[in-house]
Amino acid sequence: MLNRKETILRIRNAEMNDVAAMSELMGELGYPTTEKQMATRLMNIQQDSNYHTFVAVENQEIVGMIGFFRGVSYEVDASYIRIIALVVKASHQKNGVGASLVNHVQEWAHQHGIMKIAVNTGNRRTGSHVFYKKMGFDGAGTGYYKSV
Repeated sequence: MLNRKETILRIRNAEMNDVAAMSELMGELGYPTTEKQMATRLMNIQQDSNYHTFVAVENQEIVGMIGFFRGVSYEVDASYIRIIALVVKASHQKNGVGASLVNHVQEWAHQHGIMKIAVNTGNRRTGSHVFYKKMGFDGAGTGYYKSV
């Protein structure tokens, strides 16, 4: 059996047969999600070419995911990426999985001529604030949300 340092992390596009693991990950992120709900969400996401979802796989187990969309800016002549969801299984956190997922999105952005990535994270998620700063993100604003 391989020890943790010898395992290979592979990042690939999410597929419909990943919904069970993805629904568990969304629950870990604080958004309880059934497999049926995740299947509907992923199906809708996959139908929009501006949305993309990658999963991190270690020893054939999905241990993380990242979802983002490509948008068009009003203020500059450029596209950008907004990370919507990033989650790593609690048992695999602090092992580089999150960084690998963000780096994969950065590479994707570079390949598509996109030079800016944005992300919002809740005030209560202080660990993610530290993570994003460590990944080179600048805290540049405050987000406000309203349910209608």
